Amino acid sequence: MNYYTYMNRNQIKSALINCARTHNISLSELARESGVAPSTISGFVNDAKSGNRDKQFLSTKTINSLTKRFPDLAKFLQIAEPTDELQEVRFIGLVDLKNRWQIVSLDPNSPGSTMIQNQSNDYVALGVKSINQIFNDRVYFCKPNVIENLDDIHNYISKLIIVDAAEGKYMGYLMIGKNNKFYLGTIPSFESAEHEVLVELTDINWFMPVEWIRP
Repeated sequence: MNYYTYMNRNQIKSALINCARTHNISLSELARESGVAPSTISGFVNDAKSGNRDKQFLSTKTINSLTKRFPDLAKFLQIAEPTDELQEVRFIGLVDLKNRWQIVSLDPNSPGSTMIQNQSNDYVALGVKSINQIFNDRVYFCKPNVIENLDDIHNYISKLIIVDAAEGKYMGYLMIGKNNKFYLGTIPSFESAEHEVLVELTDINWFMPVEWIRP
């Protein structure tokens, strides 16, 4: 027996469903693009009685075919849990690290969503656009509600935030310069040699704190 044999059937089903949902395709399309008979996947997910599929597991060969075509399925299988314990979070853009951390649109090949452990709050996510592969899997999570009341913005000094201002949408650590104007920096410290000003901010429309990061 292999790892997948020991997994709960619902865990494997959840992984397949989440992968198909991320790529905005059906389970049949997921199977067909992997060179697997669609009935194999649909029968497994739907617990088809014919052929005792409701008691069988997917073969290692089938799993390998699926993960070869959709590498992210392997990640879903590693964290797969029953569907009600997972939460889907939609990507709303990418942080362009080579362009002053500007928020840009999703690339055509970018996933539309990611899965996390079920939380008590809703989130939106931002991926990363970078030539450095070490950042490819990094995701920034924010609560979906933007803050338009700027009276409390001073409470977010040295915090990582998303800002919509006259200059555009950017991410960075909120700082105040010697001229008492807001700007975004790469790290929350004036004293570090790595501290870099990303963009000076004027006419801030709203901001959104980054709640947590998946490295």
